Amino acid sequence: MSIITAPPTYLPSDRATALSSGRRPSFAHRLPAGCVHKTSAAEVLLTDAVRTGDDRFTVGAAWFRDRFLHHGGDGRSPDPLLLAETVRQTLIHLSHRFHGAPQGHPFVLDRLDLELAPDAPPLRPGAPAHVTLDVTCARTVTTPRRAGLALEATASVDGVLIGRAGIRWEVLHPAFYQVVRHRAARPRTAGAPEHPAAPTGPLRRLAPGEVGYPGDEHVLLARDSSGTRGGFWLDPDPGHPVLFDHPSDHVPGMILLEAFRQAGRAMGAPLHPAGLSATFTAFAEPDLPVAVTVTPGPEVVGRSDGTARWRPARRRTAVVTAAQRGVVLAAARLAYPADRQETS
Repeated sequence: MSIITAPPTYLPSDRATALSSGRRPSFAHRLPAGCVHKTSAAEVLLTDAVRTGDDRFTVGAAWFRDRFLHHGGDGRSPDPLLLAETVRQTLIHLSHRFHGAPQGHPFVLDRLDLELAPDAPPLRPGAPAHVTLDVTCARTVTTPRRAGLALEATASVDGVLIGRAGIRWEVLHPAFYQVVRHRAARPRTAGAPEHPAAPTGPLRRLAPGEVGYPGDEHVLLARDSSGTRGGFWLDPDPGHPVLFDHPSDHVPGMILLEAFRQAGRAMGAPLHPAGLSATFTAFAEPDLPVAVTVTPGPEVVGRSDGTARWRPARRRTAVVTAAQRGVVLAAARLAYPADRQETS
């Protein structure tokens, strides 16, 4: 018997919403903060969403800065985590507005894949970038307890392709979320890499320059006394106005992604990866140590869509994991241009 006795609350289909006849998204105003699960209006990126077909949408976003954490950019390409945050807000808004997900139902991220276009131009300094996302957003499952959805998007500025992303998530009934949230942690898979359960000695937060920032307000990583190369501990500031914009009962996925980016940079990679592929498998408890481990990965060739708009490119990679009590919470492969020199 299902633990949820209430009838399904999700609308049967987004087809209940009328199609828009040729209207393009507006960039005039940001959406209300609650539409994308934000508290601060300054952290809202989306401006509009238009339904253009069955499971198809055009979404507008205004990037009032060119970096996810307001830091100085490298002047060569957009910040991939700013694109990640844009599609994260997109999935929330489309789920509520077009797929009937009620406010107050938790969202659980399963997977995120994104890649910047190899020839993505730098954004114009000093003016907001009007980002247009061409989106497909469809359900994968609907039950009284959960709705699974999948989104694919390409992002462009002034008609120039800058990147693409795919994301998978579930919207859970609050009672079912409590069951999933407090389910006992799974044992470590046989043969999987060992991850430390607790730091060895006191933590020393990394210097800002080690992770590519001018000041320490954005630094998320620390080292212990073990001296393990590629081994770090999550050490965020719970008062950070962007990463902790609203309360959460677990460590948010965007914090883990930013920690992964910083781990790669601490090992000598550029601050901005050209792409990432991440999976999320367990909740990170906010009051327990989280081990972040990075190792070199294989060289890969980026995907091509078969058109001149997106040419394949060679990438060198790093594999990063976050673990708690020896259980992997999330893992990602970060991809970097194979011919780019390390930056300071």
